[in-house]
Amino acid sequence: MTFGKGVLRLAFLMTASLGLAESGAAAPAPYPSRPIQLIVGFAPGGAADTVARAVAEQMAKSLGQPVVIDNRSGASGNIATQTALAAPADGYSVIFAAIHLATNPSMIGVPYNPRTDIAMVGQMTSVPVLMLAAASSPYKTAADVVTASRRTDGGLRVGSGGIGTSSHLALELFKRAEHVPALHVPYRGGTPALQGLMSGEVDVMFDLGSGTLKSYIEAGKVRPLAVMQAEPVASIAAPTAPQAELPKETFIRSWQGLAVKAGTPPQVIARLHDALNQALQQPAVRARVQALGMEVKPSAAPADFQKLYVDELDRWSALIRSANIKPQ
Repeated sequence: MTFGKGVLRLAFLMTASLGLAESGAAAPAPYPSRPIQLIVGFAPGGAADTVARAVAEQMAKSLGQPVVIDNRSGASGNIATQTALAAPADGYSVIFAAIHLATNPSMIGVPYNPRTDIAMVGQMTSVPVLMLAAASSPYKTAADVVTASRRTDGGLRVGSGGIGTSSHLALELFKRAEHVPALHVPYRGGTPALQGLMSGEVDVMFDLGSGTLKSYIEAGKVRPLAVMQAEPVASIAAPTAPQAELPKETFIRSWQGLAVKAGTPPQVIARLHDALNQALQQPAVRARVQALGMEVKPSAAPADFQKLYVDELDRWSALIRSANIKPQ
């Protein structure tokens, strides 16, 4: 009897030990346990790629794993987004998020639901949008542009970096808020648009206050008439929209951040968010961002950036429908 009980007790202990071993083997590895891909929908060498690389380098130090840049440019950033959304929701495929995530669904259509398939991690930057004139232009202020637009049959010729870009959206907001006509002249990028402005092909233009624009302003080749937001930009001397007597309906700024596939565990998103904010505190990253004419703008929590994204989806979908903006 005693012997039988001993055998049963030994068998129970062996089974329990085996179960614990199996449980330990099945436990997921702590995140991250391998390199992370940061998928960027823009070509190497541009402003977005530069920010992504600066942030990735610092995030790798916090996470203890490499953060590898994967440039997947094309289709207005959709290739990069779809690449990330095709991967498992495990935090190893991270999206370089920008305003195109809020405009593409309404303008060109996307094979995913932006409200349910994407989870925001955190904001990185705020990118100002400026109204500009050539240095030789008679337009010295935004008020001059408003007045000339009303006096010119068909409105002034206004350049942008392309259909559906932030600069184009800024023009549409300006037209509606000021009730003025304009002839939109889209270029394939901000630099060609700046060349068109300086050569007289267009009268004024809107552009992101990042990348090459800052160098044109510093060289005295173009004149910033207003930054289309309420707050001044430290790196660019330009009146704010209120200072230029432009209504709040003209306010616009672009943004950058990180996102992942919806369904990614909350603790993984929180880990990425913390690593991102640590990276944004580093002097080297801040200097790189500010040198591009952008502002460091970390979000306090992933939920804050998610709210910004949903608000942007609502705002731009309404404008795109109203202005009947179609892709080139």
